Amino acid sequence: MKKIYLLLMVLCGIGAEAQTLFPYLQAPSPTSIYVNWKTSANPESIVEYGTTPTALTNTVTGTNQVMSDTGYPANYFYHTVHVTGLTANTKYYYRIKTGSEVSAVYNFKTLPLPGQAATADGHLRFLIMGDNQMRNEPRFDSLVASAKRKIAEKWGIENDPADNIALTVMVGDQVDVGTLDHYENVHFRKNKGLSGYLPIQTLVGNHETYGTLAMQAYYDHYILDGMSYQGISSGTENYYANQVGNTLFIAMDTEHTSAQQLAWVAQVVEAADNDNTVDWIISLGHRPYQAEQYVGDISPWVRNNAMPLLTASSKHILHIGAHHHLYHRGQLKNTPTYQIISGGVAWDQYWGMAVEQNFEDVQKTISNWLYQIIDIDVNNGTFDVDAYSIGSVYQWKNNQLMDEFHRYLGLDVPAQPTITNELTGNDVELPLTLETSAYSTTTNQELNSTQFMIGKTQDFSIVEKDVYRDFEDLFGPVGTQVDSTANVNLNVDITKLTLAPGDLPNGQYFVKARHRDRNLNWSQWSEVKSFNIINSTFADTQIQLDTLAYLPNTPIIVSFADTPGNSTDWFGLYKDGQTPGSSTPSIQWAYTGGQVSGTHTFTSGLSQTGWYYIALFENDGYTEIADRVYFYVGPNVILTTSQPAYQSGEAVTVNFTDAPNLALDWIGVYKVGQVPGQVNSTAWSYVTAPGGSFTFNGLADGYYYAQYMLQDGYNKVGEKVFFQIGSMITQLAINKTVYNLNENIIATWTDAPGIIKDWIGIYHGGDEPNVDPLVSYTYFDGQPEGTMSLPDDKLPTEPGDYFIVIFTDDSYNEVSNRINFEVLGDTNGTEEWQGQQSLMVYPNPAKAGERTFIKSKYRVDQIDMFDMTGNLFYTSKNVEDYNFSLINQSLPTGTYILKIHSNKVYTVKLIVN
Repeated sequence: MKKIYLLLMVLCGIGAEAQTLFPYLQAPSPTSIYVNWKTSANPESIVEYGTTPTALTNTVTGTNQVMSDTGYPANYFYHTVHVTGLTANTKYYYRIKTGSEVSAVYNFKTLPLPGQAATADGHLRFLIMGDNQMRNEPRFDSLVASAKRKIAEKWGIENDPADNIALTVMVGDQVDVGTLDHYENVHFRKNKGLSGYLPIQTLVGNHETYGTLAMQAYYDHYILDGMSYQGISSGTENYYANQVGNTLFIAMDTEHTSAQQLAWVAQVVEAADNDNTVDWIISLGHRPYQAEQYVGDISPWVRNNAMPLLTASSKHILHIGAHHHLYHRGQLKNTPTYQIISGGVAWDQYWGMAVEQNFEDVQKTISNWLYQIIDIDVNNGTFDVDAYSIGSVYQWKNNQLMDEFHRYLGLDVPAQPTITNELTGNDVELPLTLETSAYSTTTNQELNSTQFMIGKTQDFSIVEKDVYRDFEDLFGPVGTQVDSTANVNLNVDITKLTLAPGDLPNGQYFVKARHRDRNLNWSQWSEVKSFNIINSTFADTQIQLDTLAYLPNTPIIVSFADTPGNSTDWFGLYKDGQTPGSSTPSIQWAYTGGQVSGTHTFTSGLSQTGWYYIALFENDGYTEIADRVYFYVGPNVILTTSQPAYQSGEAVTVNFTDAPNLALDWIGVYKVGQVPGQVNSTAWSYVTAPGGSFTFNGLADGYYYAQYMLQDGYNKVGEKVFFQIGSMITQLAINKTVYNLNENIIATWTDAPGIIKDWIGIYHGGDEPNVDPLVSYTYFDGQPEGTMSLPDDKLPTEPGDYFIVIFTDDSYNEVSNRINFEVLGDTNGTEEWQGQQSLMVYPNPAKAGERTFIKSKYRVDQIDMFDMTGNLFYTSKNVEDYNFSLINQSLPTGTYILKIHSNKVYTVKLIVN
């Protein structure tokens, strides 16, 4: 690894100059650009510019802001010069001056006019880079240097990237904390290889919200106030839209979501959809749409609220997220929309470090450091993306192309496939392999995906299987190489789908399939075929509703499958608690009409608010032949709290609106992680009005949520509302306060926030987490309480004083008590095996009469102890454990040889004093 970083540092040093002024370009337009830089003194802010490098005949004087922070006693001079009156899509040369200091000569290009290209050959290109964060390791500067080399290799000389790249797009977490130190030494310093040539636009990540200055540093450094589109301004620097040529960027704030931001997104998308100068819409948000590592650490707001608005426009082509420090690419199933994670080079994230899940809407996850180049051919309607890797902590890669994807307008869709099995009218037994005809197209686009849908009804209102697969599915490591990714669909023919024995019960089914090409065009669905499964499990009669929550008087649609087919089989709607029978008539009812499978609509719905169920009965009787389905009729209950966090002992106010207000409805307060009905609520109150508020007093410090429930039961209505009481809520404990080097540290905690990226951090004693680098970090899968032994690679590697503490949501916000501990010196009982410590004997030297501990990475089978003359002094066979302790009470002082039989025989010298 040292060799890798040496190479990275060499690359970062290429082009380094003796100058002290480095410009930072941002907020470009066709006729203007902002130039910023930082000095430690002198407010003079001058830009000299012209259209040739030897004739910088124009001078602009700007402004200066003096900032203060830890380590910066009013000596952070931030210079801002707005260069205006420029010509669109024109190259300018410039330099910056403060007093006697003068920068080298740089160049930039103004943006093209709306709808137009930026290059002479009709192209428009963007560089995409994600999280930066790391202050003391040459990662992001290496990524910038590599991107600069690739741009020069593809299109021109090294110091003219502006000729071919219009803009650098960054996706948040450009600093680890919001401090002047990090803006200077992380974001600006690591970007200086390109920031004087290519303007940078970024957005809010979670790490921008931390630190001594937090978001104020973001507002002070970035110029986003003037960003607007078609006169639509967000009124904030947190989110904005800007048009570059024929492409519109919609930069969203996933850290401060709101109804106002969502309404702004809708307004921008509608305007862009009607703008013939916009061909492509690219959306951005720091927290991603999906993630296969640290599962759940995404933006549900983007996924569930913003994305439906964005994809309403056929111009929306790509959503870019970050937050996870790797690369992934997928596509939405039903729209030609890509979504990627461009996670940069921040804190290590490799396979095996977190909860992982293979999702169908992610085609590949690659645990490498990557950047992307978007290349748009404005005249020919093409959109290409290349993703290049510089490797990982384990291996260096020289701009290796890891992924490429595209969207070309005007291409034909693939041919409609057919189901080639002879199925209709036939009884079949499982296993059964369903096959489509071969992929066919009139274009040069290859097959990317297939979708098989198997339903119980011909209109697929009840779907038994919906199988979507890509020709490649990169997920999980190759063996133990955690920065590699295996193709789990290697040698899989995705035009075939095998149903294994027991996959489906007896009964009639319907199947259809379609093909998708690598241009994200779907074919038409194949014609539907039916088949009847026999000799499987018994038929599974089912009923299913189109939703489980209805507003009063709205239609209720029920789908049914595998009924006996009697003309008098029937549905009944009942209130919860009612028992069907002649003395308890249904509220509404309807016959199935003798169909085995189908749908029925109760057009008038139900008028009274309440909890209901639908049941399916056989042959005009009251024998239920399917599981009941419960549903709610009523308004959408909304819960809020007066504030998201409360001081210890402070009363908590929970507000509710649009409540159904049934008899004995109630609101319960629970600790995060608790499930209503499995444990008692911490506090509760009956609801007696459609709206109002409750005040809960005496709640102990902790993380809580409130939930609305119906009629003295646990049927939940509406979304939870979360809140916290106190600031240091989580209680942390460790098994010892003095450790030998490499000895296990076991952490136990209670009342954690329950967020997937809560983490345990270790720091040197006296350090400040918002300022100083950490020793190690360990995520614990968002468990509100638990115990874990910290992984070996997270333990301190040198003696000293340390403290351990818990932080929440990938931030530096401490939520637990700190615990100080000490690590003692080398145990003299370790041996290196394949670069990792596999055996430890401690304490060593040991004291007579006390214990000596043996800890092994591999199971120990036998331990032999010899004196220095070679005589066997002690043996223990059949240990069959990873840990063992020796009692030294019978050992004279002296030196002994331990032979420990594990995955190999280890020889360790033990000293007894």
